[in-house]
Amino acid sequence: MPLAGALAAALLATPALVLAAPTPKPMPMPSVAFPNKPLHVQLQVEVNKRGQVVRVDHGTLSGDRAFDTMTLGNAMQMWIRRPDGSAQAGLYRVTYDYDPRSHDVQRVPSLMKPGGNWANRPGAATLIIQEARRQVQEAEARLKAEQQKERERSAKNLPDINAAVKRAMKASPSPKP
Repeated sequence: MPLAGALAAALLATPALVLAAPTPKPMPMPSVAFPNKPLHVQLQVEVNKRGQVVRVDHGTLSGDRAFDTMTLGNAMQMWIRRPDGSAQAGLYRVTYDYDPRSHDVQRVPSLMKPGGNWANRPGAATLIIQEARRQVQEAEARLKAEQQKERERSAKNLPDINAAVKRAMKASPSPKP
């Protein structure tokens, strides 16, 4: 019985040992250095009949490279629609205002001129995605071609299995040892 008691004590102590194991400390997240001054960006964008931005036509940037890059990227992906979901093709002014106290960015689109010869063009984000897909397909095709060349190159070092099978089939079995 003393052996059973020792075994039971060991089994009961195991969870306490597992719980006492050191847990790794979480890695601290890097802090973001927000700008400490108000920033203002004003862009003119062409919007198609679906409400997609076709291109950024003109703009006045803030001088903060990171903020300007983010606003341009946002504008290229933007949709401008009415609350009912309909859209109007035209030239729009989009302003971005950054508040350093709240770290909020306010984006305000406003119609400058309706219409435009870009109403039937695809949106900039659509074109960017199509180009990215095309590049992925090209990269996959290159990779497959390289893999095929590698298989062909390594196959040169192997004997011809078809010829070996034909030789084996043509050879007549001989009763001699």
